[in-house]
Amino acid sequence: MGARLWMLAQPAVAALALAGFAAAIAFQAAGRTDLIPSVQALITASFVYPGLAVSMIVNQAIVLARRPRELTTLEKLLVVAQLGIAGLLALTSLEPGALLLGFLLWPLLIAVAVAACWTMTATTVRSRREQRRPLEEGDDGELDDRPGTGEFAAAPVA
Repeated sequence: MGARLWMLAQPAVAALALAGFAAAIAFQAAGRTDLIPSVQALITASFVYPGLAVSMIVNQAIVLARRPRELTTLEKLLVVAQLGIAGLLALTSLEPGALLLGFLLWPLLIAVAVAACWTMTATTVRSRREQRRPLEEGDDGELDDRPGTGEFAAAPVA
C-alpha cells in the first residue's frame, strides 16, 4: 500500500500546482488581481507552479517506464523536498513583503526538480539495463540480440 501512495504523490502535487495556476489565471482573467495576496503569489502561481506540475508529470512518466514501479528512498526525499518548498512558497506568498524569500526559493525548487528528474531517469535506465543483462550475458548457444559479425552460424551436422 505504501508504494502505491508514493506513486500517487507526484500526480497529486502536479494537480495541486495546476489548481494554483488555474486560480491565478482565473483571477487575472476576471480582473480581480486584488484577490491575489502578493506579487510573489502571482509569480509563483503563474510560472513556478506550472513548471512544477510539468516536472512532476515528466517524472511520473519516467517512473512508469520501470519495473517495479517504485520510488527509491532518494527519489522519495526529492519529491518530499519539492512538496515542502512548494508549500513554503505558498505560505510565504501570503505576505506581500516576502518577495525576497521567493527569489531564494524559486531557484531551490528548480534545482530540486532537476535533481529529481535526473535521479529518476538514472534509476530507470539502470533498472532497465539490469533487466536486459541476463539476456546479454547468457551464452547458452541460443540466439541473442547482440550485433554479430554478419556471418551465419552453421547448423550442427548429425
